[in-house]
Amino acid sequence: MQGSLIRLAIIALAALGLGGVGGISFAHWVDETPCPIIGLIPACYIIFLGYGLILLSMLPNLKTSLVMFLFGWVPVITLALIGVIGEITSTLHCPPSEIGIPKCYFSAVLSLAIGILYWRFSKYQHIK
Repeated sequence: MQGSLIRLAIIALAALGLGGVGGISFAHWVDETPCPIIGLIPACYIIFLGYGLILLSMLPNLKTSLVMFLFGWVPVITLALIGVIGEITSTLHCPPSEIGIPKCYFSAVLSLAIGILYWRFSKYQHIK
């Protein structure tokens, strides 16, 4: 029961993240709002894919759920923390929210919460 609630919370948070970064990704695609570029790939696209993988990792009976979760979560939390540090040191700027707070702050909190919930979830599911 508790494992199902945690799974649902992870799905909700990942969907929230996917929706948020989806808007940024689309705005970048149509040249309205740029997002930082990593190599040749916009960071918002990497984060979008990461939240998508986190969502997919929550499918029931998925044998590779841990690997899929990590392939999604590690880039998301890493880029969010790089964005937060960049904002604090004024070396990088994340797209601002409607209220002026950099969106990487929201992504950092969201991905941290997802990571903590997944850790708890794995204890109930015995994920390998």
